[in-house]
Amino acid sequence: MLELHLGDCFEIMATMPDKSVDHIITDPPYSDRVHKGARGGNEAKKTLHQNNSLIAFKCFTEDDFINFCTEGLRITKRWMILTCDSLHAAQAEKEGLPVIRVGAWIKPNSAPQFTGDRPGVGWETVLILHPEGKKKWNDGGHHAVWIYNIVHGQHPTKKPPALIKKWIEQFTDLGETIFDPFMGEGTVGECALQMGRNFKGVEIEPGWYELAKQQIEAQESQLVLF
Repeated sequence: MLELHLGDCFEIMATMPDKSVDHIITDPPYSDRVHKGARGGNEAKKTLHQNNSLIAFKCFTEDDFINFCTEGLRITKRWMILTCDSLHAAQAEKEGLPVIRVGAWIKPNSAPQFTGDRPGVGWETVLILHPEGKKKWNDGGHHAVWIYNIVHGQHPTKKPPALIKKWIEQFTDLGETIFDPFMGEGTVGECALQMGRNFKGVEIEPGWYELAKQQIEAQESQLVLF
C-alpha cells in the first residue's frame, strides 16, 4: 500500500482515525534557533534564505512540536521515531509525553564549527515515543545510538538511507505501515518499500512533493518488475 498527499500534515492527520498507522518515522522542522544556524556544507542547496540559513521551510515552536507529537501518538499503534531539536525533545519529556528513550545520531563527517570559538555539534537528537501499551522492537539490548555519515541529497535536511533502513529493521515488521508527515524528497518512503513495508506520506511544499512522488513511485515500479 502506497498513499501520498500534498498538503499540511496537521490538516491531513486530523482526518486520520485513531491507530490508523503502525509507525511514524520522520524529521519535523526544528526550532528557529537551529534553522538560523543551518549553514553547513550541503553542496546541493547553497541558496541562503531568511537569516542567511540554508533552511527555507517554517520552523517549529515548542507548541507546534508538542501538538504534532500528541496527534502522531493518537494515530500511531506502535513506535514514533523523530530526529528533532534537543530543546523540543526536552519539552516532550517536560509535558509528560510517553518518551521511551532519547537517542543520538552521531555524524562523523559533520561540518566543523566554522567560527572556531566553540565545539562543533556532531550529532542529532533522536526522540523515541510509544503510546501506552506493550512495546516490542527487534534489536535486543542495542543502544539508542546510531553512527552514520551525513549524505547530501536535493533536500537540505535529507537523512541517510542507511540510518532510516536501520530504524525500519529495528522498530518495524514486514507488512506494517510507516507514516512520514514531512516527506522531503521521499527517503523514508523509498526505504519502506524496499524493506517490504507499506508507506503513507505527506509533504506541504509542491516541489518536494513532486520529487518525493517521482522517486517513491519509481521505487514501487522497480519492485513490481522484480
